[in-house]
Amino acid sequence: MAEVLLLPSIGPLGVVAGVFLTVLAGLLIEQLVHFISWRYQRAVTGVAAIFAPIITSSPELAIFTVALLSGQIEIAWGSIVAQPFMASTVIYPAVVLTAITAWFFGKRKYKLPHVHRIVAVPLLVFTIPLLPILFLHPEKYGVYGQLYGLLLLAVYFLYAKFMLREEKVERGAAHLWMRNPALQTAAAIVTLFFGAQWIVSGIKELGAAAGLDELALSVIIVPIATVIPESIVGLIFIAKGKDDEGVSVIVGEKALYSTFYPGLAMALGVYTLEPAVATALTLAIIVSIFEVIAIWFGYFGLTAPIGLAGYIYYVLCYTLNAGCP
Repeated sequence: MAEVLLLPSIGPLGVVAGVFLTVLAGLLIEQLVHFISWRYQRAVTGVAAIFAPIITSSPELAIFTVALLSGQIEIAWGSIVAQPFMASTVIYPAVVLTAITAWFFGKRKYKLPHVHRIVAVPLLVFTIPLLPILFLHPEKYGVYGQLYGLLLLAVYFLYAKFMLREEKVERGAAHLWMRNPALQTAAAIVTLFFGAQWIVSGIKELGAAAGLDELALSVIIVPIATVIPESIVGLIFIAKGKDDEGVSVIVGEKALYSTFYPGLAMALGVYTLEPAVATALTLAIIVSIFEVIAIWFGYFGLTAPIGLAGYIYYVLCYTLNAGCP
């Protein structure tokens, strides 16, 4: 199926333009996080954990919806499963790279993000829901899978309600570049969408110039590029040394990808457990458990090498036919 571009292709320069638009969208969302926190007297970390991931994951929700309405069930479920997998294997290295780069330029005090142990609790909590999915084969437990999906949706809404609890915010009013929050939210979504499109199309052009085939690009490079739009708000917070807010966004993404999205798919009866899916979920669970251990010692992102190893393993297994169990 031919790729539909809503922006004209500008070749390899699309990578630079796409990153610029993506960072711009992230800054717009960061402003919105502070504005909502001040306007509604909610904790910044709570707003960052709930609001930012919903906005940055809107392209994935669009893909899921379009695929579902088109009857492409495997694509719809694949877009859901890809999220916890990518969050565990590629996003953590992106966080570490951002932190080290910001530290090198004097924007941070520490090389790696420092977080409180309490962060390990929600990360572990939102890893556990992935486990039952591995055993709820739709051909045998379809009804139970749908009920579990509804349970996951309920869990996410309870989590959102807890994170958005009232908290007194005493600092001054947060300012928005576009003044109107609804307008700035819409602008952030549109900018994020076009930025992601230019990044992906630009990387494809670079790959073609380097002689890489489309399969390698689609599996290895393009997913890494999509990490930037999905995690840009968390990366901006990390770059500024605001580790609690940055990690809250990453954990919020984990919560969204491990409960809301798979819960929605399972409640609709749209899920499969083929080997490629089961492997992706298993890797996400294993890496997340190691990350919980790292956070317990006060660091976030120490599992980046493990995540990258898991990603390479998956690529070798399911794209290069290197032989998987």
